[in-house]
Amino acid sequence: MRFFLPIILLLTLVGLGTYAWLGGFRSATTALRPSTPQVLLAGHYFRGPAQADDFGPLFRRAKEVQDAGQLRGDLANLYFDNPEKARDTIRAFVGLAVADSSQPLPAGWRYRVLPAGRRVVAAHISGVGYLLAPDKLYPAVQEFLKQEKLTQKGFYFERFAPHDEAEVWAEVQ
Repeated sequence: MRFFLPIILLLTLVGLGTYAWLGGFRSATTALRPSTPQVLLAGHYFRGPAQADDFGPLFRRAKEVQDAGQLRGDLANLYFDNPEKARDTIRAFVGLAVADSSQPLPAGWRYRVLPAGRRVVAAHISGVGYLLAPDKLYPAVQEFLKQEKLTQKGFYFERFAPHDEAEVWAEVQ
């Protein structure tokens, strides 16, 4: 019984240390700006429940394609609905943000363009692992929308670049 408290303290310190090492205490910066430049995405379109068996593998496949060097680009997802509020059906494009269309696509993949010039709230964070980044970016976007009394419409765009750089764009009216 006398070892219980030290063990709990040690596990708490290890957990906090891991969270800090992954960048959990960093915060995102947000700004209202036009979406620039145009973004070219390569990947798969998905429509269906977020819990569908074929949705999760799209993310893993994008990571495999990136790791294998089949395409050069950042992991990126385009949600046509708010992913946190989608009830029955989510519409998304999952894949990589690529520099140009000269790279041959893997079987079943296609290109999609996110045009420049859209008015977005952009949240950016550095030094945070891609597993923690969405939990930092989406609340930052929502808080900015609330503070500035803006209404989100249209898409959400996520990009996870090398060296733990991540960003989310939310189109606003």
